[in-house]
Amino acid sequence: MNPLAARFAESLARGEADRALLSQVGDPDPAAAAAAFEAAHARPELAGVLERWVPALLASARPGFGASSLAAVAAARVRAELPPLDLARAPILPSLLGSSNFLARLLERRPGWVDELEGAMPAPPAAEAPEPEWGAIRRTKYRGLLRVAGRDLAGRDFRESLCELSDLADRCLAAALERASADSGGPAPALFALGKLGGSELNLSSDVDLLFLFDPARGDGTPHPEAIQEVTKLIQRFKGGLETPGEEGFGYRVDLDLRPEGRAGVLANPIDAALDYYESFGAEWERQMLIRLRPVAGAGDTLERFPRAIAPFVYRRSIDPTALGSVRAMKLRIEEERRQAGRDLEVDLKEGPGGIRDVEFLVQSLQLFHGGHHPTLRTGNVCDALDALDALGLLPSAVIGSLRASYLWLRRVEHAVQLVEERQTQTFPRDRLEQAALARRVGYLAPESESARNQLLDDWTRVRNEVRAHFDALVLGTGG
Repeated sequence: MNPLAARFAESLARGEADRALLSQVGDPDPAAAAAAFEAAHARPELAGVLERWVPALLASARPGFGASSLAAVAAARVRAELPPLDLARAPILPSLLGSSNFLARLLERRPGWVDELEGAMPAPPAAEAPEPEWGAIRRTKYRGLLRVAGRDLAGRDFRESLCELSDLADRCLAAALERASADSGGPAPALFALGKLGGSELNLSSDVDLLFLFDPARGDGTPHPEAIQEVTKLIQRFKGGLETPGEEGFGYRVDLDLRPEGRAGVLANPIDAALDYYESFGAEWERQMLIRLRPVAGAGDTLERFPRAIAPFVYRRSIDPTALGSVRAMKLRIEEERRQAGRDLEVDLKEGPGGIRDVEFLVQSLQLFHGGHHPTLRTGNVCDALDALDALGLLPSAVIGSLRASYLWLRRVEHAVQLVEERQTQTFPRDRLEQAALARRVGYLAPESESARNQLLDDWTRVRNEVRAHFDALVLGTGG
């Protein structure tokens, strides 16, 4: 134990948790936290292993809440007639309980799921697809989230987190499509991912942006006039099944607004109709959006045919001088619309100046500019695209390194913000105590919370300035 944790453990062993020290580490209610630690210490599973949970909780976002949750999970295992809680088998549990309110509540309801956190580094989410049942899909998702959050807190390469969450969603969506097909009695259309899921960079709590396409012919090749109605019914069942909450939570929020004609369009287009739409009416922003198109599930050759057929629309045959200007105009328009709507962009991790969207738009502008000439740039994954830009020498390696590190830092903070309650938020807190708690969730482990908070704020300022400077130089100040 570090000296601060050792001092606190001594006070706990004497029967009176040190409230001043709890304030020093950033707990918002030291009196309640002291009582929670004392109650946890009274449990036989925890009394003799203070070194396994006291330091971790003191370095977490909410030490008192974590202590209360730890005692509650231990008690829940006894009630469920499970083996007593053994922190030697799940050492990351205290950190997770002190970091995530919604996962702490989940483990109190499902104490057997502590087994998902076994090992010094929990395993990635299970590779097996869930059964095509709505309850099984929700359970698979939340078991996977437990593992991903535990792995984040245990310090594995954060870039893997984005892939793990995306792979987990792919498996759940494929099972949901199978279930919806069985429920509706129709064949499954082709399911494509867009947005961050399309780039295999899904958030901890995010919509999944999806596109459905289908072949309107029957098995014998003849037209099927009722196909759109049948597919629409299936997609409505798919979306409803995923968004309806169960005991564990919900499946996924499904966003279908990026389809042709947006909300005014049908939920699924025949493949040829979609291709005709993009050829005749496709906007510049839709070219940018389709960079992240990725096949996920469904029957037929549509999954392979559509990406091949749409590529000439997305990537012009030669260097595209209009790409930078169109991306620049779109980014400035988004920022102005958000400001007019009253959004505080100075604390917006995603859309504010120097935020996640700046990196995404910078990279996508270069993909549109050069992608027709360099196929290796045709990826929806931001980090993979940066690697390709580096390999092609299209940006200085120092700029690539800065953008990659900044992007992953911003995404890690975004995950930490969403880890609290699984809410779709990208707001950097203004409150001092909330900033200190965020610093702990991100991994700033200075013993005193104020030092951890200052380190977080210094990096927040530096990252935003670096990203915006690169965006200004390469996008805002370039192109016509």
